[in-house]
Amino acid sequence: MSPPKVVVIGAGVVGAAVADELTMRGWTDVTVLDRGTFPLPGGSSSHAPGLVFQTNPSQTMAGFARHTVEKMLALDVFTQVGGLEVATTPERWWDLRRRHGLAQSWGIPSRLVDADECAALHPLLAADRMSGGLHT
Repeated sequence: MSPPKVVVIGAGVVGAAVADELTMRGWTDVTVLDRGTFPLPGGSSSHAPGLVFQTNPSQTMAGFARHTVEKMLALDVFTQVGGLEVATTPERWWDLRRRHGLAQSWGIPSRLVDADECAALHPLLAADRMSGGLHT
């Protein structure tokens, strides 16, 4: 076996994206190294494995995130369960409403939910401590 022509250090979001892009461009001798074992390698991205936030003020960045989700769904290794961001202050609630508007503008499915529905989605949340949430 010959050594790989490309070695990518780190299996986080950037390393995985670089390796994916190289293979999409025809490279067949790419190796990705990380310091731990999968599925939780322990690198810098291990604090949020599997999370892809699609709401972003930048339409370009939102498009990149949507593309990422579409690619992962096609690989049959990603289960899309949705995300919930909650607001415990009026300022955060205003920001989530703004982000909901961005999501609608960029074609990203999202909905604003009240505090009771937040608690129903995630029973460890206390409805009396929230204004509501953004479910994507």
